[in-house]
Amino acid sequence: MTELVPPNADMLVDALKGLLDADENDTGAFGWLFGAAGGSLAGIGAVAIRVTSPATSTEHRDVLVRALAHAMKTVDQVDEQVRSYLNRHGDVVSATLDLLRERGPTPWRPHDVARLGAGTGLTRAESALVLAGLPVRDWGEDEFLSETQGSVLGLSAREAKVARMELLTVPVTHRVQLLDAAMPDQPAALWDHGPDMGRLCSAWITLQGRRVPVRERLLADLGTVMGFPTDILRTFAAPSPGDWLHTDGECSIEGGGVVTRAAGGGEPFSDRQLPSAAVGLAWLAYHLPVGDPIRANLGKVYQLIRQRLRNPSLLIGTVLLHDDEAPAQLPPGLAVGQHLPSGLTSYHLRPAFITGADDPALDMVPDHSPISIRLMFDPTFYRMINTLETGGLPRGAYSQNALLSAPDAVELLATRFGLDMAAASLYLQILALPDPSDRNLLRWNTWEPGQLAELCLVLLRKRLLVEAVRPPAGRSYFVPGRWLEPRYVPAFEAWKCSLYGFASNEDPPYRWTLVSRPVAELFQDAADRVTSDDLPH
Repeated sequence: MTELVPPNADMLVDALKGLLDADENDTGAFGWLFGAAGGSLAGIGAVAIRVTSPATSTEHRDVLVRALAHAMKTVDQVDEQVRSYLNRHGDVVSATLDLLRERGPTPWRPHDVARLGAGTGLTRAESALVLAGLPVRDWGEDEFLSETQGSVLGLSAREAKVARMELLTVPVTHRVQLLDAAMPDQPAALWDHGPDMGRLCSAWITLQGRRVPVRERLLADLGTVMGFPTDILRTFAAPSPGDWLHTDGECSIEGGGVVTRAAGGGEPFSDRQLPSAAVGLAWLAYHLPVGDPIRANLGKVYQLIRQRLRNPSLLIGTVLLHDDEAPAQLPPGLAVGQHLPSGLTSYHLRPAFITGADDPALDMVPDHSPISIRLMFDPTFYRMINTLETGGLPRGAYSQNALLSAPDAVELLATRFGLDMAAASLYLQILALPDPSDRNLLRWNTWEPGQLAELCLVLLRKRLLVEAVRPPAGRSYFVPGRWLEPRYVPAFEAWKCSLYGFASNEDPPYRWTLVSRPVAELFQDAADRVTSDDLPH
């Protein structure tokens, strides 16, 4: 009989990566497997779900099978508490391994994914990863699933990436307890009926609370401009007491960095949320149609962020300076933090004492924080947010439809270039907006593809547009002139830069271009430029 060779600790860590912290590098040999989760013995169900999952790689499955078999064979060599736990659950381990040999991995049940989402508010991608046993090669890798695994789970790379980032926030002990709860009492039920959905949903709500459901497509799109879009969408969709939109914190400086805590409980607003909140607010205000329930909340969200920025205890951002680099007189919006052994001193922004978007303190911290604060204090962004629900557009309409949001500007172009209103509106959209892809134009205007093609040809014949092949743009027609790439996301024509506040030889404030003022104003400015003979060329 072939001697059983147990996997080494590194192999076990790799096979169980989804149940470990991103920086976990010691499992305590096999002790963790059935015991070290938060001081209480757990893990049999978690590993059983993982080893039988159709999304577990063959290599990892082999490692876990050998680890389980070796643990049961050497049960007398572990401490008494773990030995007692293994003896109580030995039948589960043996039955699971026998069934796995006889029947192979468990079947994938997409309807269970929908049931978990309905019962907890998790997204489809989050639900799929949980039910698959968190098959994560490495929490730190963006492309952590193989193409084969993604195909089994029915997830695109973008969906999986966003779900991974959100599930990374679930503590290790909770990950183990959740998968333990999903394991049926009788292992055969895992093949015949799937995980115990009732226990899994209850465990999630007990440990993590019910999540606010968010739309998958919106989540994937927002994920193109930020790292953790799910929390932003869920919080913006249903702001409530105790969340970071409502909770001021107390800031202290530790090791030269800002640490924010909420003495009264809840999650405090801090520089961890500010950049994503600012980007999310601008992105959603531009992309959502009239009447969307999240769009209807954005005015309230904006006011709540402004309130949090008025917290006199709030510190945002960090810059480390030598004494001779520090300003002789600190503006009120900048605070001295901590003198470090290196001879450097930390300085931090105090948003409550910043007077506006041009406050000199914002020029002294070279990270993303000043950009976010400037956006929150920008009067044009204030107008954008506060006119979202007062523009008179019908429900379901987009402000990018120039015929609806800027009819006077459309008429200017129609008169100037001898166009009908539809063609003039299309020209204005391509002239002013950063992302007039074919897909967007069809959605904004409720046009058919043939209608869009005919209007583009009219503008091409008038020499107002040129035809080019630029696949990332998602369109074939552009205003004439230089094309900016790749640092501009989305890439667009150089003529448009001044509409967004930067020169064509400068980088945009972010790596992507945010629309941060009313779209109707963009349309009017673009129309005024071309009717004053400042045409793209």
